[in-house]
Amino acid sequence: MAHRPVPATCTTRHAVILAAGESKRTRPLTSHRPKPLIPLLGRPLLAHILDELVGLVDHATLVIGYRADAIRHAFGASYRGIALHYVLQTEVNGTAGALRAVGPLAEPFFLLYGDNLIAHADLVGVCASLPSLAGLRVEDARSFGVLQIEDGHVRGIWEKPEHPPPDALANPGIYHLDAAAFPALEQIQPSPRGEYELTDLIGLLAAQRPVGYHICTGFWVPIGTPWEALSAVQFLLARRAGLASQIDPQAHIEPGVQISGWVQIGRARVGAGSRIIGPAVIGDDCVIGAGCRVETSCMEPGAHVDDGARVHDSVIGAGAHVGAGSRVESSWLDDLASVAPISRLPSQHFTNLRPTAATAGLLTPTQLCTRGVILSREVHVNGTVDAGRVV
Repeated sequence: MAHRPVPATCTTRHAVILAAGESKRTRPLTSHRPKPLIPLLGRPLLAHILDELVGLVDHATLVIGYRADAIRHAFGASYRGIALHYVLQTEVNGTAGALRAVGPLAEPFFLLYGDNLIAHADLVGVCASLPSLAGLRVEDARSFGVLQIEDGHVRGIWEKPEHPPPDALANPGIYHLDAAAFPALEQIQPSPRGEYELTDLIGLLAAQRPVGYHICTGFWVPIGTPWEALSAVQFLLARRAGLASQIDPQAHIEPGVQISGWVQIGRARVGAGSRIIGPAVIGDDCVIGAGCRVETSCMEPGAHVDDGARVHDSVIGAGAHVGAGSRVESSWLDDLASVAPISRLPSQHFTNLRPTAATAGLLTPTQLCTRGVILSREVHVNGTVDAGRVV
């Protein structure tokens, strides 16, 4: 989180982040919290997005709706030097409707979705022209909006084409807009599902002036399902692999514990003979029993892993509990969930899935398509649970 100097070529100082939706697709992680507050390495999803804006903008407008008060309470009036302003979207009527709720803005601004991890470098990239948006190279563009490019400019966005061109650029939702966007918003017609879509705005702007584009050079990790949230945690861990470890002086680490790779360990207790293989995060008040193995995983504050248990590529939520001798792979236990002793949450590589994230090579396609089990808040399971289940 080092300070970044403001690029001399970019004078835009405002960002608008759309974070109002209920996000039913990310349930059960959003059954009791708004999506921007899904914990990723002990910090809210929205914090990771704002981190990439530090040193670039000085104020941000957050469009909120579902569980809005929780977001206001979590972030307050500012974040790392960025002043925060909140706009309540009372009618959830699409992404263009969310921008309309902000009202006319006289200054240029970045427009982002509140559920994608994006790179600072790509914000700087779209800032090179106005209006502009980012384009992302993906393996299979059929599930994305695709940029329609003619003569070096974007003419519109082609939604989920059945036969995209081999050099198609997907739309990752990173925009650089100005005041001209707001009159164009009034011309957008409802989609077949009755919503006002932001993608329609690009075609309207392109009819008035050239719309530029920037090909992403960083990363893009969407969080539209619980599985993608798990991939986001795995990606964020992988980004920290080369950093210096941080172990709280109040951590109690018993004899015979082996620690390798990057780790962040809070005021936790680690039992004798256990092994922690980084990158891994062990939060405050966590307890790892004797003879355990915790590998490339995140334990949120207050999580417990009992004697002899194995946790790999997983998230153990706040207050969640893994029983003695159990094995948890590529899974997410939401807050206060529990796994009985000698149980198994195995993982499986699902070959019918295609990766949706661009992780700059930090995660393999196999990792992105490997799934264990998602356990809802306070759910208890016993025995073996089939890979791919949401319980």
